Amino acid sequence: MSTFIPKPNTGTLFVNTKKDDDRHPDMTGNIFLSKDLVRERLEATDGDELVQISISAWNNDGGRIGLSFKKPYVKPADQKTQAAEPKPEPIDDSEIPF
Repeated sequence: MSTFIPKPNTGTLFVNTKKDDDRHPDMTGNIFLSKDLVRERLEATDGDELVQISISAWNNDGGRIGLSFKKPYVKPADQKTQAAEPKPEPIDDSEIPF
């Protein structure tokens, strides 16, 4: 009996050793998403039909691919452009002879 306890937001793909037709998948597996991640992603859809989840993958032993799932990375706003930059004072060029 297996005592496998999946980690939240992970998954595994295995080579399909029972593939006997080109229409069958090359790999099969499962993912284990936490309710918190699913709930957060559903709330972030703003009425969209699709829910985006970011996937990372690693080649592991025996043709197994390990997977990790998380919310998509959002690049933070450029803080340099958001900060109020002081404007240079205008140059008085009225005394220049040319």
